[in-house]
Amino acid sequence: MSHIGTLPPDAARQARRVARYYRWLDRLTWFDEHRAAAGHGALPVHRALADPAGGPPSAQVIHRLMLDGLDLPPAPRVLDAGCGYGATMLDLAPHLGGDWTGLTLSPVQAARGNAEISARGLAGRARIAVGSYDGALPGPFDLVYGIESLIHSADPARTVANIAAHLAPGGHLVVVDDMPEEALPEDAMRRLARFRRFWRCPVAPTRAGWIAACRAAGLEPVAERDLNPLLRVRGAAELAPRLAALERRARLPRLLGFGLRAEAEIGGMLLESLQTEGHVRYRVLAARKGPG
Repeated sequence: MSHIGTLPPDAARQARRVARYYRWLDRLTWFDEHRAAAGHGALPVHRALADPAGGPPSAQVIHRLMLDGLDLPPAPRVLDAGCGYGATMLDLAPHLGGDWTGLTLSPVQAARGNAEISARGLAGRARIAVGSYDGALPGPFDLVYGIESLIHSADPARTVANIAAHLAPGGHLVVVDDMPEEALPEDAMRRLARFRRFWRCPVAPTRAGWIAACRAAGLEPVAERDLNPLLRVRGAAELAPRLAALERRARLPRLLGFGLRAEAEIGGMLLESLQTEGHVRYRVLAARKGPG
């Protein structure tokens, strides 16, 4: 896998920034007693959705929805571009078969995820490596997906082009992420800017931006879905006082340089407020490479 030092300068800077961010979040997430009690050996780090099929809300719902409309070969070669602890691979690999690779910038996530892969008898069929989706990838792949990960790219169009170059003919790229609407009021723009800063998301493309990046890379969009109706978000009346209280509590830790947890929580609430008001849509977008 590619080392950060081999990346373009802006991608290398952003990779180091995101790696530091997750180094701290890893320490917090691993001790989340609620998730541990739910039996996750490798914790999902993406959000839960309501299940359109009537099942309970869970972080696994997106794993099924993001494959809708895709024509995958038997035993596909798959890359999880920003895999976290590997929860998506652990959920899908036993059902789809094939060969699975996860990429993360966090050695902690890679170690914990690989331990769980071995514990579930998937060694040899799945693995997690420390590396960047902006570098050389061990393709070709029939499917590459990024769940709430490609938004961290310093240059999403370049990232999509790099991934597309490592797709097999007929392969798919699936992006699941928060996509701002095209025209936002001033207050929403301010909240979006703070969310991007706190969650280390330099660009956060719109839906049109992702589609343009896919087409520029030779990929044609084939499926998409607005997932906002499936989100479990709170209304403005509940969010506003909670956010104000969190901002007050976070003031001193941030001044002292210990505010990463607070920034992550504030960023999440800001995003939730934008989703509640429809200024940001949580979407899944799939694009396909031509047959060759």
